[in-house]
Amino acid sequence: MAFSAVKGGFWSFLLSPPGLPIAGLALIMLGLSIEETGTVRRIRLGAGLRVFAFVLLLVAGVWAIAEGALGSELVVLGTLLFGFGVAGATTGFVHDKGIVADVRHGQAIRLETISAQFVSLWVRGRDVKVPTSILRGVALARDLDGRGVFVLVRSRDGVVGGDELPWIATTREGETFFLTEHEAGLDAEVLATRLTEAAAAAQEGGYR
Repeated sequence: MAFSAVKGGFWSFLLSPPGLPIAGLALIMLGLSIEETGTVRRIRLGAGLRVFAFVLLLVAGVWAIAEGALGSELVVLGTLLFGFGVAGATTGFVHDKGIVADVRHGQAIRLETISAQFVSLWVRGRDVKVPTSILRGVALARDLDGRGVFVLVRSRDGVVGGDELPWIATTREGETFFLTEHEAGLDAEVLATRLTEAAAAAQEGGYR
């Protein structure tokens, strides 16, 4: 099928059962690149492209069967390869589908709520509460996991379950941990603003 499709040119091959998985692979790479640029909207868009790539893989399989691929001499080898591919892609599909619904999906750290009393987190299966009153500052940042916010607190001793957090720095001003957009489910700028407002409200005795 691939040989006959190639004779029709690049687009003919791409829009054929052998070509659709290659188009899907290109979408996966594009989706990863978009996700790495940050913002919740782009993260969802990148994951959405990968979900669509999985759909193309399934369409390619059904199309190949409809075109008589089961009658090929290479049907056993082709079926095995396709089966292994679908099995691996299904795992990615479930993960990416979860990200589209909630960008925090699959994260070891998840921001739950921000109030005048606490910044509530779910860290590796445990509740962690950072008293808003000990927040000393925030700063936009980026690391290998993406965009996020450095959160400076007076001391980790005041954090309930604080040993679970990924502390990255200790200075005279206090101690710092990092929250990514994936973990917070918020754009870095929005997260920084909400944390700053919560800290200010904690000093004033109320949070809106």
